[in-house]
Amino acid sequence: MNTISEIVTNESPTDVILWLARSDGISHPRLDNLYNRHAWVNIGDCLQLMNLIKKMIDEGLIQQGGYGYIKGPNWREPDFLTQKKYVL
Repeated sequence: MNTISEIVTNESPTDVILWLARSDGISHPRLDNLYNRHAWVNIGDCLQLMNLIKKMIDEGLIQQGGYGYIKGPNWREPDFLTQKKYVL
């Protein structure tokens, strides 16, 4: 299993999205595809992903910008990054 698969499988969807939004961001189709390839682990389905993204935007954790979702004004570093849990 590669590192990205481990992160998607073992971490909360909120932390995964925070991690992916931290630099250049991630588009919705790429994010949807990432969870689809991993059988919607920890999220359920596309509708739950959309609801989570809306909630994260409302909380200011992420925002839409450029070509997708980027850091919002209340963005925080995911715990697995601060703990250096994975070699990235």
